[in-house]
Amino acid sequence: MANKKGKVPPKVTGLSPNQGPPGTKVTIRGENLGNSSKDLVGLYICNANVLLSAEWHSPSKIVCRTTNCKGNGDVIVATKSGGVGTSTVKFRGLNIIPGPLQEVAIWVDEPMQFEKRIGTVNRPSSPLHVGNRDDPLGLSVESPLQFTDEELQKMFPGGSGNFALKTFEPVWFLIENHNATSFDDLKAGLVHLRKQSANQKTEGPQSFIKTNLGTFMNCQDILTTIHSSLMEDEVTEDPDTKAPAALLESLLVECDESAQKIFRKILRNKALADSTRNALNVLNRFKFLFHLPINIERNIQSGEYEVVINDYAKAKSLFATTTVTVFKQIYEEVENKIVQFREQLRKRLMELPSTMDEQKKLIKHLVELEAPGDPAWDCISNQQIWLMSLLHTCKDNHLQMGECSITAEQTNTQMIRIVNDSRQRPGAGSTPAECDVSDGKFSLPRKVLFLEELLEILQETFPDFCKLGQAYFNGNIIIETSGKPMKIDTDKAPVFKKMVSEILKLLSNLVRAAFLPESLSKLPKHEQDKYGMWNEVTHESASAWLPQCVRKLRSIVTTLSSLDVPSAALENLNDLITDLRVHCMVKLFEEAADEVHALSSRETWQLQVDDSGGITSLPLLFESVIMETLQHLHEVVNCAWKGETDIFMDYDVQQKAVALCVQSLNAFSTTLDKLAFEGDNGDDSRVKSDSNNYSQSVFFTEDTQPSVEQCLVIMLSNCSYVSQNIIHQLKEQFDKHGYPKSQEVENNALESYAELDEKIFEAYCEQKIEPLIGALEQGMYAGNMDWNDCPRPTGVRNYVKEAVMKSIAIHAEIHAIAPAFLMRVMTEVFTALAEELSRLMSCIPKFSQNGALQARLELSALHNSLSPYRNAATSGSFTEAISVIPDLRNEKDKIYLSELLNRYKSEMQFQMMCFTDDS
Repeated sequence: MANKKGKVPPKVTGLSPNQGPPGTKVTIRGENLGNSSKDLVGLYICNANVLLSAEWHSPSKIVCRTTNCKGNGDVIVATKSGGVGTSTVKFRGLNIIPGPLQEVAIWVDEPMQFEKRIGTVNRPSSPLHVGNRDDPLGLSVESPLQFTDEELQKMFPGGSGNFALKTFEPVWFLIENHNATSFDDLKAGLVHLRKQSANQKTEGPQSFIKTNLGTFMNCQDILTTIHSSLMEDEVTEDPDTKAPAALLESLLVECDESAQKIFRKILRNKALADSTRNALNVLNRFKFLFHLPINIERNIQSGEYEVVINDYAKAKSLFATTTVTVFKQIYEEVENKIVQFREQLRKRLMELPSTMDEQKKLIKHLVELEAPGDPAWDCISNQQIWLMSLLHTCKDNHLQMGECSITAEQTNTQMIRIVNDSRQRPGAGSTPAECDVSDGKFSLPRKVLFLEELLEILQETFPDFCKLGQAYFNGNIIIETSGKPMKIDTDKAPVFKKMVSEILKLLSNLVRAAFLPESLSKLPKHEQDKYGMWNEVTHESASAWLPQCVRKLRSIVTTLSSLDVPSAALENLNDLITDLRVHCMVKLFEEAADEVHALSSRETWQLQVDDSGGITSLPLLFESVIMETLQHLHEVVNCAWKGETDIFMDYDVQQKAVALCVQSLNAFSTTLDKLAFEGDNGDDSRVKSDSNNYSQSVFFTEDTQPSVEQCLVIMLSNCSYVSQNIIHQLKEQFDKHGYPKSQEVENNALESYAELDEKIFEAYCEQKIEPLIGALEQGMYAGNMDWNDCPRPTGVRNYVKEAVMKSIAIHAEIHAIAPAFLMRVMTEVFTALAEELSRLMSCIPKFSQNGALQARLELSALHNSLSPYRNAATSGSFTEAISVIPDLRNEKDKIYLSELLNRYKSEMQFQMMCFTDDS
């Protein structure tokens, strides 16, 4: 439409492209766009004048480049002939120029030509600096350039700071734009650049097409228009002449044929090279598979099992279902290698001993390799068989070796451990009889060594066996195979419990065969033979080591309890410990009784005088033996933990314990009896004391031995000391250590010692009184004494004085050894003298007056001498004796009797002083 002056203004009807950053080459189409380039006076895109870059082609076409165009805007053309025009389309200006590797939906020409044309700078620069392009490092230029182009060219010959060119030099770019930027800022810029690159990679072509769908539709419309134009030309042209499309096709075919003739050999060589290159590409692309067999062997030899498994899993996922013949052959070879590898791992898994961690690794590898069966369960079953074979082998080795002798150098650690654990009796003065530490040797009973080795085997192997089984059933052995955990057969749990019970039952029976063979008597003969016949191999006594054995067994049970071993499986060990505790108690009490019996050989007859009299060392040794036995048995008979069986709750064990305690206490009464009546050598070769030797010593040395009577007194004193002091103290110790019916034990022991006391007392009195009594009658009738015809008495006759002196000798002997028995012994002596005098007096038929005076004098003298020891029996005997003697009728005789009696007292005053304190 013409304006008022009759001019037709320019009209823009099309743009290609219709968007782009600054510097985009734009083709403008429309009507009346000018008659020539001189007619064009203005060109505006988004209100930005781009006339300097405009190229006029025809009144309907102009080509130009955009400058700093932002947003959507009209494209206005101004000409001299038509004035300012209008636009039916709009152009959208982008803020940045796309990078050389950035996908865009517009055509971007080489920027160098554009930069030279617009002449904005004197040297080439990176397109990033065109317009408001952001710095690729996300930084701003902090200082102007400090180097000239010539200096940069010398520093980087042939280089450029434009990263759009192949000759781009990063250092040039940094010097040109960031010569004053700090190193930390450059590092931050590097992080920004990597982040931007990662963001570009994440944007796929699909999202790019969705974003620029309009551009693609425009391209499709343009191609459709071109195709329609060609088809119209073909229809409208002369039939005799070729259409442009057909002509173009024939020309292209001729060019192709000519090119084939010229380049056939080259193309053939190229095809061969391409084929070779493709083959090499295939080899290079799938070199993982082709190198896999040899890599598997190398990794297996170097122990890199994880690498083998990962490579196999990768190969299986890629080539398990391949139909390519070469790949199938290689994959079959890989499978064969893996089969061999599985067998190798399974063989290693079955080799024992091995740590649990190693076993878990092997099981993991086998499951990841999809080995047939259940490798974990096979390992558990094999380990149970191996463990039981170890126990049997240990038993066979010890049975074959018999006596054991281990040098101290070889077992110094074991010696120290055992000696520290075993409490030795100080009274014994040495280690147990089984332990010989002389000449650098140290030996243990074979049974004890056998038990220690059995428990050591169990302690080293059984925990791993239990933990492996528990891990199997608890699901702790989880192997990720194809994203799924290993399948666990929970039905095998009862089988595993049975395995554990079989191992502990075997251990229990092996120990029973060594220490408690009678407990296996109910088993068939072949079963007993399987556990070993120790009585036929060794007769060593291991009693002193039994507390240590109990201690070690308890320690094993505590360890197993911490492993959550089923309580039913521990019943065999608990029963074994209970039986061994009872056996230990029996053996130690029996050995204590034997040791007490053997004390007779250690009697030195050296008196230890205290307030109650003299005793030898035997009572204290006896007490020490029993106390040490109770101390050894303290941890054995008492419960080590809550819930352990109390052995004294069993009635039979309770009765056995009472019998053992009584036996051990009464054993000393047997020892005293032996020493009192047989001597320390078991014979009666000791000399009797001389009743007339009043000065005989009762203090003995190693070279002097006591007489029979003195031995009786010493043993009587020992017996009394034990019954009055030691028995009650031991009863309190029995109570302290938890033994049952201690009062019954005490009463039984006191009864036994009371019988022994009476027996020794009677024997001593018989030894002392019989000679004394026998001398009375002889002394009474010495000189043919006639009681009916005798002279007037002049004093007490000698037989009475001798009786008193012998009584003094008895008194001295008792007083020196056991003063506590003075009253008891002297009363018995006085009673015997009174009874004998009463008998003798009753046998005299007739007394004269002088005979009656003499008899009364002698009876009164003896009665007064031993008056501290008189009792009802002695008084009765003297009364009977005096009753048969006629009374003194003459007062002078009575006075004379009194004078003679006083004279006797005066003469015997010194001798009778020994009786004074007793009264």
